[in-house]
Amino acid sequence: MTTNLRLLLDESVTDVLAELICDSSSAINVEYVRDLVIKGKDDDVVVRYANQERRIVVTTETALNEYTFPVCTHTGIIVLAGKHRHESIHAGIFQKFLQSGQRQQANNAVTILSQAEARIKTHDGELRFKLE
Repeated sequence: MTTNLRLLLDESVTDVLAELICDSSSAINVEYVRDLVIKGKDDDVVVRYANQERRIVVTTETALNEYTFPVCTHTGIIVLAGKHRHESIHAGIFQKFLQSGQRQQANNAVTILSQAEARIKTHDGELRFKLE
């Protein structure tokens, strides 16, 4: 059984990366901030909208983290992090996460994806695993 993820792509996600994410799986439902009335609004407005719509925010901004938005105060944040900022690399990292069997853990958590690993921070602690 597939677990559909309801995602909200932050404005930091480029159009190219947004397209790659949308094409990465049929098990995701995506909205893009750039297409909504909240375009250009502060992060707290974006996170509030995501909460109302039961969506997980996907961003490339590392400032959207468990310190600025504590775990369990939102529906989830996925940060595409890492040294390499190229869209195809981020899309590949995201694809590996989707295929990891752990995507359901991203709900109500802060998930940080890098080339080497995924870190999912929940109210119970932190889950780390390699993205292969």
